[in-house]
Amino acid sequence: MKYTSYDMNAYNLHIINTNKFKTITVGVAFRRQVVKDEITIRNLLKELMINATFNYPSEKSLIVATENLYDLKLSAANYRVGNYSVMTFRTRFLNEKYTENGMNAESIKFFLDVIFNPKLDIDIDKCKKKIEKSIMSLKDNKIKYSLNKLLETTGDRAYAYNGYGYLDDLEKINYEDIKNYYENMIKNDIADVYVVGMVDEMEIKNIFREYFKVNTFHKDCVNVLIPELDSQRKMLVFRENDQVNQTQLAVLCNLKGLTDKERKYVLPVYAEMLGGTANSILFDAVREKNSYAYYVNAIAKAYDNVMMIYSGIENGNEDNVVKIIKKTLANISKNNFDNDKFESAKETLMSAIKSSADTPIGIISNYYAKELVNSLDSEERIKYIGKVTREDIVKVSKKVKMHTMFILEATNEENND
Repeated sequence: MKYTSYDMNAYNLHIINTNKFKTITVGVAFRRQVVKDEITIRNLLKELMINATFNYPSEKSLIVATENLYDLKLSAANYRVGNYSVMTFRTRFLNEKYTENGMNAESIKFFLDVIFNPKLDIDIDKCKKKIEKSIMSLKDNKIKYSLNKLLETTGDRAYAYNGYGYLDDLEKINYEDIKNYYENMIKNDIADVYVVGMVDEMEIKNIFREYFKVNTFHKDCVNVLIPELDSQRKMLVFRENDQVNQTQLAVLCNLKGLTDKERKYVLPVYAEMLGGTANSILFDAVREKNSYAYYVNAIAKAYDNVMMIYSGIENGNEDNVVKIIKKTLANISKNNFDNDKFESAKETLMSAIKSSADTPIGIISNYYAKELVNSLDSEERIKYIGKVTREDIVKVSKKVKMHTMFILEATNEENND
């Protein structure tokens, strides 16, 4: 596998030449600072852009075109990394070695037509309903809802916003808003292009030089890292009642003063060991030994400077679970934890990194992390994680402080039942 990055002035072109796949995968990522008022329209735009183009002015004609290109696949997604909102478009198609000469260029040109020539006035209401459904679905997923409510308590931070968007904003958006935002995105977002497969690099460069229509050279960069939360003496507790069969507990932990090494390699091991799998310390203590909860997990958001612990608890056991969480965090800071779970966490993470190099999307994600946070390649990351020691874990554990707790519990009538 050979990686080459080309500075195309207004964007970066990354080519990962490999013979591991019969397909070629192309990913285009647009990123800018997260702005709350832009979340909804950004989600709507992502849906509209893969619906139709001026050359394929209906959803049906676009689908027929993908079928004619040997069943080319199209997808789009929005996600967040720290302070950055990232909109991605991807295509996957058979390498022309298995179809006919010239199809690589034809497939890429079609893909770029989707990005740079979208017909944004098609099916706006239909796409709006899809976004509305996503926003409304948050209330039905009690885990996501609780985590979202927990993060909302932190105020005006990128992770405190609803990633699906807001109904009030959705209702106001019209075609002109969409068109203007699209033009703004193409002009001002930082763009990166990734091509994975067995390709002729000069041919790829020439195609993008001619058809990738981004020409604004100077763009605003932001620090991907979200500032730490302010310290506080006492953990904040928020409660809400709902019709739930189990109490949802969500705990936000502040991460104070992590080094770059700790953020990239030690923290993931810590979180995995704490609550990453059914083999974790918390799962063993809360679920297996005491049957207080149906599940318990921990997830670290390294570039948000937070970690979240969340659990679905049998009603009446909330205090017991909180005590176990506090005791577990304290024990780890005293180097009192099972070595098998520590080694297992490292093995799990190293296996996941290794597996990610077996898929085009995983390869793109790995190299995009290099661009966003100066991540090392997969083999180097595996080495660093393998070298994490118990002492490293203890040091990180002392930088983890419980900050805020959100509890979603049954209404009084249900508790009385």
